[in-house]
Amino acid sequence: MNRVLRAVSALLAALLCLTLLVSCGAARPVHASPRASRTVAKVGDVEILYDELYFITMRAIKELQLTYGENALESADVRAELEHFVWESLRSRETALISLGYEYGLDVEKGDIADSVQAEIEHMIETSFEGDRKAYIEELNAAYMTDRYARQYFGVENYLATKIVIEMAKRGEVETDDAKILEMIKGEKFVRTMHVFISKSNGVYTDAENRAHAEAIRAEIAAKTDNDARFDAMFDAVGGKYNNDFGDSLGRGYYFTYGEMDAAYETAAFALAEYGVSDVIETDDGYYVLMRLPKDEAYITENFESLRDKSYFVTLNNRVDQKLENMTLEKTRFGKGLDLADLAPIDADGGSTLIVVGVCIGCAVILAVTVVVVVMLRKKAKKGA
Repeated sequence: MNRVLRAVSALLAALLCLTLLVSCGAARPVHASPRASRTVAKVGDVEILYDELYFITMRAIKELQLTYGENALESADVRAELEHFVWESLRSRETALISLGYEYGLDVEKGDIADSVQAEIEHMIETSFEGDRKAYIEELNAAYMTDRYARQYFGVENYLATKIVIEMAKRGEVETDDAKILEMIKGEKFVRTMHVFISKSNGVYTDAENRAHAEAIRAEIAAKTDNDARFDAMFDAVGGKYNNDFGDSLGRGYYFTYGEMDAAYETAAFALAEYGVSDVIETDDGYYVLMRLPKDEAYITENFESLRDKSYFVTLNNRVDQKLENMTLEKTRFGKGLDLADLAPIDADGGSTLIVVGVCIGCAVILAVTVVVVVMLRKKAKKGA
């Protein structure tokens, strides 16, 4: 009998530990409402989940309302514009990159990439939310995001491309001839920029003030009609009090190809003429004002090895473009039935509560069964006596 009781005690202790593990841990995955994980479409071999569709749709609706007014969705034309934009956005270079990753055994939700993202989430919760998991969840809800989609976003943006390039290099799939690489670096597939970056989280100014500072900097630089004067104004702004990026204090600029910078930054950079100044570019992190610069032969020679590594991304981007060209989007039955103007909301923590409740119910059921077994064993022991 004592052995039975000891076994029951051990079981209850294990169940208690399981419940605590489920309910604690600031950076453990946050499970959203069950609807979030339903598949709305497939782009090639990549499944598109409801949470991604929801994120893109809600942000698009906000933009449409800013443009056409709060009642914008009452217009059939605006609703049609929304439908077209959202479904087209789901067939993206990011999706093609995920698909290409599969070919190299890479998945942003597994392995080293998932581990790196986990560390990034932990650091973000600790530094940006002072370790407050609830604040992180509130931010997810405010941004129409889920933890799963945030992790996918970080995995694709920060790690996947580099991991694929490493695998391509191992298989000998990238250009290794130095002369051809040098030609590539000097060509149109590489660009050099200098920029001012004003962080949204600098803790000094409001978002409106940060944007206003960026607009003022941009206007001052663009007002210069001479290339040298425009460069001097940009150089001064890089060293000014509003710039939050101190990685280019010497004014050498950044050399890069597609796939290294934020998409909006890259689009602006490659569209500019030399010494041209961009409009204010807003990203999730802050505001950029950038200038395209001519390439410096001496810098290329001095930094050829690092630029050669960057050249591998040219090959990667060609592969991504080819893959995207052949990828089509097919809606699931669930996806076809959705009205994008009236999507059911997602609670970023809606599924976590269900898991905790489920574990608690499971514990209660097991406990009840255990009690019944103990009572029966006691009755049997008394009869035997």
